[in-house]
Amino acid sequence: MKDIKEIINYKFTLLGDSDVGKTAIVHKVLNDQFSNKGISTSGIDLFPINFNDLDVDINGIKEKKSFNITLLDTPERFKNVTNNNIQKSNGIILIYDITNRNTFDHVDEWLDRIRENLSDWKKADYLIMLIGNKLDLVNEDKTKRQVNIEEVNDEYENRGIILGGECSAKDFSKSQLEDLLKKLTINLYNKIGYKNNKKLKIR
Repeated sequence: MKDIKEIINYKFTLLGDSDVGKTAIVHKVLNDQFSNKGISTSGIDLFPINFNDLDVDINGIKEKKSFNITLLDTPERFKNVTNNNIQKSNGIILIYDITNRNTFDHVDEWLDRIRENLSDWKKADYLIMLIGNKLDLVNEDKTKRQVNIEEVNDEYENRGIILGGECSAKDFSKSQLEDLLKKLTINLYNKIGYKNNKKLKIR
């Protein structure tokens, strides 16, 4: 009898101020296309992505696991929907705009909001990845940079957050952006272990 391949399900919610490029990143990952006209989210959008045979490490034992990842993208103005997404998610991709200082200054507010919407048992196993977007604008004109990566690292490296660095929904390839999602996926699985995956199973 042929073995049935185990598929692990996670949900990741994208958060951040308006116009930081959340939806543009998702569409680049899904369609390998970028639009400079801006893409707005009209309601809750769910995007499935499959990662097969990712290397995970449980108690020093390396294994290959396959994952179904659902990305949840909601507009900032739908506060109740966003809070609901946080509660249902296994992890967060928190995005700021490196050319807009205000979006970085609001990161702590987003972190407070995330933690307010998590149950006690989930707080310990929840993962957050922080990413700066719009690197392409800085590469074109260095004077547009308002947030330095060194500042980000100094502020958040000891705060229990995965530092995803900087990216560009425009210039990064589909595979480069997928690598960020894979990093969050692997870190989550390595952290919570196999036994807790049933507890976090998506319904």
